[in-house]
Amino acid sequence: MPKLKGVQIELTGRCNENCVHCYIPQDDRNHDMDSALLERIIDQCGKMGAERITFSGGEPMLHPDFLKAVVRANCKGLKVRILSNLLLLDDNKLATLKECHIHEIQTSLYSTEPTIHDAITQIFGSCERTKQGIAKLTQYGIPVFISCPITTINKNSYPVVLDFAKRFGASSVPDNMILAQSDGNGKNLEYRLNIDEALQVIQDILDNDTAYDHERFSPNYNNIEEALPCVQNICSDAICINAKGEVIPQPEWYKVLGDLNNQTLKDIWENSPEIKSLREINLKRFPKCESCPAIQFCGMDLGANANENLSRDPFVIPEHICILAESTRKLVHSHKSKLSKETA
Repeated sequence: MPKLKGVQIELTGRCNENCVHCYIPQDDRNHDMDSALLERIIDQCGKMGAERITFSGGEPMLHPDFLKAVVRANCKGLKVRILSNLLLLDDNKLATLKECHIHEIQTSLYSTEPTIHDAITQIFGSCERTKQGIAKLTQYGIPVFISCPITTINKNSYPVVLDFAKRFGASSVPDNMILAQSDGNGKNLEYRLNIDEALQVIQDILDNDTAYDHERFSPNYNNIEEALPCVQNICSDAICINAKGEVIPQPEWYKVLGDLNNQTLKDIWENSPEIKSLREINLKRFPKCESCPAIQFCGMDLGANANENLSRDPFVIPEHICILAESTRKLVHSHKSKLSKETA
């Protein structure tokens, strides 16, 4: 039986931003996790020997017992990670977060230019408040990770975000993969970069040697099973729990594996037939992928697959993913050939 190491808990579906690319459907943005259930889940994580816990949302700081949850998880010896837009960060929260030795707080900054960032969040003033939150966290010595999802609105902004992160000693990574809403509504994908736009971002990254994860573009895998860990490792050591108390495989994949309102986490982790079936998935379910020369450049995962087709089938790969993988392979090959000629 695999050991449960990580749990992500969606404290609430509510959010004080309304990001245009968000994968959470509007109908799921009005739930708060029951406080008594939240306490039980944290306690069960501790009993099962979990190592880390992530509090997310929506905006987790909107939950009335956000700080209590953080303190409780810390007391159970869990490494606490928080996903927040920081708009509700104040001195009281900062003091508690510092006292609990938070492992990391991740926030999204789409641009340092307010008109661009705020156009994505649809909240006036959110850019400045998020930047102020980042500055305060670093002053308190709390580790910060700045995510920069790249959309059609901010496609030219991520280099400045990376520079901003460096100024504050924060980690940062741009991400050009926007996921469809988990109810299968693909309306938010109108903000996803098209193939040419995505390739331009990758070319810029290769040319400018930013702090991006170059493993994506210079893979050194030992075998094909290592190429797509998001397929091979579903429910291998971590799960997610939404604000209703339902266990799901990934934050963006609304596939119910169990219900903590009437089951224990241990029972679901060890006995759920849905989890057992997910653990058996491997690349044999994707015969075309096994022989694909671009697989090492592929960003495909099961949740993203399911969200992009009407049948909600995780084994149907969106055409966009395949085209982008092959185009990226050619781009990286061309880039390496150019470098070889220059150094010859």
